[in-house]
Amino acid sequence: MSFKSVIFLIMLSTCAVLSGCVTSPGGIAPSTLPITSKDTYTIIKTDASASDGAVVLCGIPLKTCSAYDALQTAKQNYGADALINVTLENKSYWITILPIIIYSKISIRGDAIKFNRGKAD
Repeated sequence: MSFKSVIFLIMLSTCAVLSGCVTSPGGIAPSTLPITSKDTYTIIKTDASASDGAVVLCGIPLKTCSAYDALQTAKQNYGADALINVTLENKSYWITILPIIIYSKISIRGDAIKFNRGKAD
């Protein structure tokens, strides 16, 4: 085997070893807004979800991601006032084939609710 082939195989092996994926739980919350015993609401969508992603190329962020933006998108998609039973997950994928590319994704999931306002008990 030639010297160039050995170097190429070493570089390819290094890239394969350094590439990967990480998933981490970001948090769990009962609600995105405070809910008291006097509040009434209707669940308009179970398992409502949305996500936001970010791309980093050689350390330069091309697009950022935000849990707040993902939450607002989920609420807007279903016309909800809030989410209950909320979970958040963060996934990151990185590829070391030059240039280094990192993609991060924040996913938020919960039950979309609409408050029943102006209704007398």
